[in-house]
Parts: sequence; C-alpha cells; structure tokens
Amino acid sequence: MKKAMLLAAGLLVLAVLPGCGEVPQEAPRQTVPAATETFPAQQEATLTVYVSDSDGMHVVPRTLKVAARDKTVKNALFQMIQLDRASQYRVLPTGLSVLGVDVKDGTCVIDLSKEAKNFSGGTTMENLFLAMFVNTATEFPNVKEVTFRVEGKELTKFAGHYDMTLPYKRDESLIRMEKK
Repeated sequence: MKKAMLLAAGLLVLAVLPGCGEVPQEAPRQTVPAATETFPAQQEATLTVYVSDSDGMHVVPRTLKVAARDKTVKNALFQMIQLDRASQYRVLPTGLSVLGVDVKDGTCVIDLSKEAKNFSGGTTMENLFLAMFVNTATEFPNVKEVTFRVEGKELTKFAGHYDMTLPYKRDESLIRMEKK
C-alpha cells in the first residue's frame, strides 16, 4: 500500500510539475488602427442628371462622377444647370441657380433664383424644364415629388402653362435613352 501511495504521489507530481515555473504570458493583442484610409467606394459616387437631348424634344440622362460627400440633390441640380449651359439646346434661363433644397417626407422643395421668372418658351420648353428638375431630383430614393419656389416664395404659374402649386412626380415619358 505504501508503494501505491508513493506511486500516486509521483504521478501527481509529474502531472503538476509541467505547469510550474514561468507563467505563460498572453499573446500580445494586436490593435487595429482606426479607419483613416478612405476606400474608393467611399471617395466617389455617381449622380444621374437629366438635360435636353440634341433635338430639344426630350431629356437624356447623364451620369457624372463626384466625391461621395457631393452626392446631394442640390449638387445634382447644380451639375444639371452647368450641363444645360454648355448644351446646344439650352432650356434654363441665363443666370438661373438653385438657392436651396429641402427634402422632407418625400417632397423636395427646390428654391430657384429670380432668373426663373425670366423663363421663356412654349409648352415643350416647360415640359423639358420640369422633366430636367423633377427627374434629376427623383433619382434620389428619398425624393418622391418636387415643388418649386422662387426666392423663397411659392410659385403659382410657370410661363403660364402649368400650375406650379402642385407637386410633380417623376415622369419618364420625356426621357430618351441614347444608344451607345
């Protein structure tokens, strides 16, 4: 029995002995630095704006690359105005600018500069004007309809043909997709 006790004690010492000595240290943790690098998907975005086509009867989409922080309705409208100024068939009045954009509950209120009152053209030009603004703004998923103001004041008529107190929804009937 003494031998059995001695054997058990020896086995116990052998089982415990490897755990003695230096306490193993936990592997050093690697810290991941805060994301300071910007990835291309975060740097660049696309905007789709609508401008008059080459025959002045329809609008066509134009896709532009912009910085992600510039993907806003106001910037899209600014880009649309710039493209209109360089086009063969200008629709928008000279000097027109967007003073403000407010989107709330799916309605985008576009506040235009006083030059909007200088709009001249028939029904086709008014259709193009509306198609350019409304289709550009409704490219943004949070915009379902558009209303207009001029220098903060409600616009009632626009060149005499349309009731501008009503909100306008996207209408793709004037959009012509150009063949590539």
